[in-house]
Amino acid sequence: MKSILLATTTFREAVRDRVFGLVAAFGLLLVLSTVIISPLTVGARGKIVTDIGLASISLFSLLMVLFVGSGMVHKEIDRRTIMTILSKPISRLDYLLGKYLGLWATLFVMMAAMTLIFACACALTEAEWKPTYLVALGMALCEMTVVTAVVVFFSSFTTPVLTSLFTLATFIVGHAIGDLERFAMVTGSAGMERAADISRFVLPNLDLFNVRNAVVHDLPVHSEHVVWAVVYALLYSAVLLAISDLLFRRREFK
Repeated sequence: MKSILLATTTFREAVRDRVFGLVAAFGLLLVLSTVIISPLTVGARGKIVTDIGLASISLFSLLMVLFVGSGMVHKEIDRRTIMTILSKPISRLDYLLGKYLGLWATLFVMMAAMTLIFACACALTEAEWKPTYLVALGMALCEMTVVTAVVVFFSSFTTPVLTSLFTLATFIVGHAIGDLERFAMVTGSAGMERAADISRFVLPNLDLFNVRNAVVHDLPVHSEHVVWAVVYALLYSAVLLAISDLLFRRREFK
């Protein structure tokens, strides 16, 4: 209950945040731009609209998590309100979990709104709306679930700027783990193979959630893959939040 109350407060603050409004506006604008671009794509209108729409939702969801999530803990440290909160019978794990759930709820609402706009864009461009689009969006939500945990992890011990940079780096490398492993196999370098192994076990494998190309080109997305992706997102986020709690407990506020 304590975490839920903190999550509600975090959600309300994020919704009122100007950054959230700005990113949401640009996200919706980019999705709507598919309506303008689609007449220029003769013969592949549906695929172009789908690809741009799904990519826009993922991109601006990432920006929202970075801009809003990176400063949510530091903002309360600057205002010294965090000492008032932690002086109450609220553990630091409750605090971090509340911030995580509040940011995730904000993310969910934003993605839901953009999905509705995307569906409208499909209707306006005569692109066929398919149930598999929801699979791609669900996988994007799972991906952002992990990224949200990464933001909370870094914000528990470092500054907002570094939190954004470290999270963005984790996002990029998380999508390149498969390429790194293949590159290590081709080069045969022991150092590259060791780096690939460390990256695979430590960093999140975000490429696991990328089914956008399969959905756009009507390729099958197996249910086993979807189930494993959901389980992986929940487990990785839980472990990362537990580590965040250990680091946050060592932090002193004056």
